[in-house]
Amino acid sequence: MTRLRRVLAALVLVPALALAACSGLPMSGPVSVGNAPGDVVEDVTGGSYDAESPRPGDSPQEIVDGFLRASISPEQSWATAREYLSDDLADTWNPVASVTIDTTDDREVSEVSASEDAASVSAEVHGEAVVDSDGRYRLIADGTTSLSFELARDAEGEWRIVSAPDGIVLDRLFFRELYAAHDLAYFDATWRHIVPDRRWFLTLQHAPTRIVQKLVEGAPSDWLAPGVETAFTDDVQLASGTIEVDADRVAHVELTDAAGADDETLSRMRAQLEQSLASTDVREVALTVEGQEVDVPAAPVASTRIDSRALVLTDDGFGYLSGGEVVAVDGMSEVLSDFPEDIASVAMSADQQIAAVGLADGRVMRVTADDHPSEIDAGGTAIAPALDPHGWIWTVRPGDPRSLTAWSADLEPTPMTGGWTDVSRVTAIDVSRDGARIAAIVAIGDEQWVIVSAIERDFDGAPLSVGAPTRIAQLRMPGIDLAWIDDSTVGIAAGGTDSAQLIQQPIGAPGTTATAPLNVVAVGAGNQDSPVRLLTSEGSLLVMRGRNPTESAKGVDVLATQLGLPG
Repeated sequence: MTRLRRVLAALVLVPALALAACSGLPMSGPVSVGNAPGDVVEDVTGGSYDAESPRPGDSPQEIVDGFLRASISPEQSWATAREYLSDDLADTWNPVASVTIDTTDDREVSEVSASEDAASVSAEVHGEAVVDSDGRYRLIADGTTSLSFELARDAEGEWRIVSAPDGIVLDRLFFRELYAAHDLAYFDATWRHIVPDRRWFLTLQHAPTRIVQKLVEGAPSDWLAPGVETAFTDDVQLASGTIEVDADRVAHVELTDAAGADDETLSRMRAQLEQSLASTDVREVALTVEGQEVDVPAAPVASTRIDSRALVLTDDGFGYLSGGEVVAVDGMSEVLSDFPEDIASVAMSADQQIAAVGLADGRVMRVTADDHPSEIDAGGTAIAPALDPHGWIWTVRPGDPRSLTAWSADLEPTPMTGGWTDVSRVTAIDVSRDGARIAAIVAIGDEQWVIVSAIERDFDGAPLSVGAPTRIAQLRMPGIDLAWIDDSTVGIAAGGTDSAQLIQQPIGAPGTTATAPLNVVAVGAGNQDSPVRLLTSEGSLLVMRGRNPTESAKGVDVLATQLGLPG
């Protein structure tokens, strides 16, 4: 067993390594400075995994293989990995330019050409994702990346790499130990909801510094940018390259060029900072502008929490399932319980006054708690509609992605054109509870993908367009349904003739897969203990406890989507 295999085995067998047990965030004393995109890391220090140094007589192929394996040791700015490089390249190689995440056993390192003093080596990396210099996680669509290396002999006659791409290649198990996820917080277009933008930073770096740098001086992910706002304009900068966190766990953030900001803008800045630092041990943010302490509270943020009870339609009516009984929703239960048509799907607003209803024959209805249902002219058979927090209903015909349309309370359509140009078919859609994103199961070429797009809106929340999508998961079996489980995660049901899966897929992070019943027809958000619910074609309502589905009710016809709580 090689040293790398021994370390990989240790990762599987040891549940809590020292590096993973803490987030790597020093809370007092000196901190390491987060680096801007393209900067070479000079000060990453601390514990890491052992990596082998080059051995005398190593071949060009062995040098490249050893260099790739040395990515597991970021100590002293990947000092061991730099031993495989020529002196000139060791001074300029930038390991933090990107991280390609793969499985070590799938790498193929081969010598392309060699002479007495020069050699070319190629490494085929079967990667699953890439993290860029800003910490953004992106799937690799084709799964294969080719890396080219040039080598020459040094003064001692040993092979060393003289040309190599910036960035590192890291086995997926090591990635989850050496990097930690943090959500940068942006506002939606109405400045009411917080929208997360997940980033990955080295645990050996000072997380508060990296988070605040990217929030204040960076930008949201390209795909998300059309749907979010930030209080930190381009002219606002950090006064210091580090964020000091004192013994009381107070993060001190000093800004420059923000003296003209009004209280509303400053309160939004504080809200973004506090929400972004929530994944660290920071307890409070002390905000200073041009040396003056800012004494304004954080801007209020609307909650996206939902009722912990399942919202269902059964033979007993429509309402929340509690103790085997259906608890009515004032107004809405009266309308939906005795609906004259067969209902296939329901999405209900947070105030419980509006519902988007999909009928079994593919028609779509807008239902209000105090009014008669109104049919939406979706132009033919539509998939289950989605409802957003501003009361707009979203429809699309499965074979016509360009028919994606948002419908106002007056049933006026706004076509969402331009965003899904490569999509040929849509199986399911759902809008996030913050209203800033839409997720969908789609066909792109011969492949099935789960995509997420930003929704561009005006200040009043009216949708204007849907942005270019980001691909978050490729499905290996036909997609069935999807739903937003929380603000960062989409639940996906997929299945074929022999098996079915539940995929819990965070945006900008690796997902998890569990076995689902073969007859699963719908997925929905659950509660804190069981975050995902499933519905089968036989009416069984299941909750996921860990990786195992457990039946919680029978006789359920529809598992409805909730957008929030009243008030």
